[in-house]
Formats: sequence, structure tokens, C-alpha cells
Amino acid sequence: MTVLRRALAVALFAMLGCAFAQQIELPRRVPKLAGKLLVATARSHDPDLGHAVILVIHSDVEGVMGLVINHPVAGTKPATWFGGPIPLGVRTLIRARAVPPGAERIFDDIYLLQGANDRAGARVYAGYAGWSVPQIQDELARRLWRTIPADAKLVFDPHPETLWRRLR
Repeated sequence: MTVLRRALAVALFAMLGCAFAQQIELPRRVPKLAGKLLVATARSHDPDLGHAVILVIHSDVEGVMGLVINHPVAGTKPATWFGGPIPLGVRTLIRARAVPPGAERIFDDIYLLQGANDRAGARVYAGYAGWSVPQIQDELARRLWRTIPADAKLVFDPHPETLWRRLR
């Protein structure tokens, strides 16, 4: 192969490499949000999440998942909360000193169970809120959410309907 052909081959290989690299999205830094609260700011005009307080229950490279903790649904048996606009699944948050069977620890003594559980003090959530990593990064950068540490008193607040107003 002549020097010119070798140079053209290297240049072509480099151009193809650049083209492929532009199509591959490098992993983004995942915000550490699990166990925190997202409080919608006045900048948010989302009809479902505009006045929401969300407990983040999952956060990794696959995305962020949370439960809206301040929207109880009136007249439901067992008492149920609007967990978010993605209408998949039912989850229960409980407070327990020991790990309940099949539960996932969210933070401190707060655990998540799949399905509805009528245990005293439990809160049942229908649906959830979810974001891709780039989406939550964008919404945080635009200051649509304020993050604060979660605590059991907030998660199980006796007046959830006023929680957003008190936290904003």
C-alpha cells in the first residue's frame, strides 16, 4: 500500500470512528437521589407533578423512579395515594424497625413493598413518577425540582395535602 493510500485509509477510519462516536451516548453522571424528596418549584407547570412532593425510591443508570407522597385519592379502600402519572403497579411504603419480608429499604426505617398492604400506618401508591437520567438532569438544571433530605415525618405526614405548600 502506498503512503497516500495508507493516509487515506487512516483518515477514512478516523472519520468513521468520529461518526460512530457521535451516535453513542456516553454514560451520564447519575444524580444520587434515592431516599430524597423532589419538591416541585414554581417553575414547574406540569399538570400531574406541578405541586408534587416525590420520594425517590430508585435512582441509577436506568433512570429515576419516585412516588408522589402528597396526593391522597379520596374515597379509596384501602386508602390509596396517586403515586404518579405512570399507571403501572401498586406499591406500599411502610415504616418498620426490622426488614419486612420481601421489602426494599428506601432509607432509615422506611421500606417499599410491591403490591397493596393494609398494615397499620402503611401507605399504598398507585402508579409512579419516572425519568430517564438525561430527563431528570435537565429538569434539575432548569430548577423544576428542589431536592431535600427525606425523613419519616415528611413521608408519613398527617396532612399530605398541605405538604407541598409547607416545603416549597
